[in-house]
Amino acid sequence: MKSILIFMIFVVCQLEGKKISQDNFKVDYNYYLRKQDLHIIKTQNDLSNSWYLPPQKAPKEHSWVDFAKKYLNMMDYLGTYFLPFYHSFTPIFQWYHPNINPYQRNEFKFQISFRVPVFRHILWTKGTLYLAYTQTNWFQIYNDPQSAPMRMMNFMPELIYVYPINFKPFGGKIGNFSEIWIGWQHISNGVGGAQCYQPFNKEGNPENQFLGGPVIVKDYNGQKDVRWGGCRSVSAGQRPVFRLVWEKGGLKIMVAYWPYVPYDQSNPNLIDYMGYGNAKIDYRRGRHHFELQLYDIFTQYWRYDRWHGAFRLGYTYRLNPFVGIYAQWFNGYGDGLYEYDVFSNRIGVGIRLNP
Repeated sequence: MKSILIFMIFVVCQLEGKKISQDNFKVDYNYYLRKQDLHIIKTQNDLSNSWYLPPQKAPKEHSWVDFAKKYLNMMDYLGTYFLPFYHSFTPIFQWYHPNINPYQRNEFKFQISFRVPVFRHILWTKGTLYLAYTQTNWFQIYNDPQSAPMRMMNFMPELIYVYPINFKPFGGKIGNFSEIWIGWQHISNGVGGAQCYQPFNKEGNPENQFLGGPVIVKDYNGQKDVRWGGCRSVSAGQRPVFRLVWEKGGLKIMVAYWPYVPYDQSNPNLIDYMGYGNAKIDYRRGRHHFELQLYDIFTQYWRYDRWHGAFRLGYTYRLNPFVGIYAQWFNGYGDGLYEYDVFSNRIGVGIRLNP
């Protein structure tokens, strides 16, 4: 009897010990699971907020829109536009008698302008060397009697060094001066040499309001022959140009100055009309882009008899990232180099790239 009682106590003790062991295992297992969850949460927080692990960025998708926009930005130097309708409210200059096959006042004006970087960080500086080119054409496309000639062309290649300064006076409250430009510029209309001499009969054209002045024609022996003709400027020469850029929000102002460089030219009074500098004001807001160009700002503009400047006002409404509706109004002297001393009042409508 005693033996049976001892055996029963032994069995009960074994069963209770096994139950306690299982309960302990359950507690340990649940604790282990909770510890693992806390470790996972902590690891995720570390991945997102850790100072030693860089944030993970989503891969950027390069679309054809970004690709095209990148290269169209090069066409946004002085503006690339096409004006199928360009009307002149004033007579258009021509060297011969205006009653013989006169130019029409409606024409097609277009301009192509681009700037591409050649060397970045040139000479171990922050600056970039650019090669720029601008060509403007006035096309008498509606003038069938004269076989739709290209009335006038301007060519302007440039070499420009751009240095970023990022100068913020008064803590940037009035904007910042962002860039300094130093460049070399050439302007011409592609006419030179004997092409500059366009003779006409002075006595036979008494009504010609654009009567040309004396033209000095040089021969190969160095002798000078002064004749009357309708020669216009063959070139504005090659000159250094200095620019300063100021920006604040969507407003950008660029002031340019060029010193007078004397050289042998067909029109000595050219500097009286082209002056020594200009200013360009750009303002962008949403789909709207306003432009104002003021010419001949470093002269006696307060004297009407001395000021021969001009302004060009432009407005673009952006249709998409590539093109916009463009309108332009020019008023003053020198719409083109061939008309540097002729007053013009003109307006045009068309499209502009990279608005």
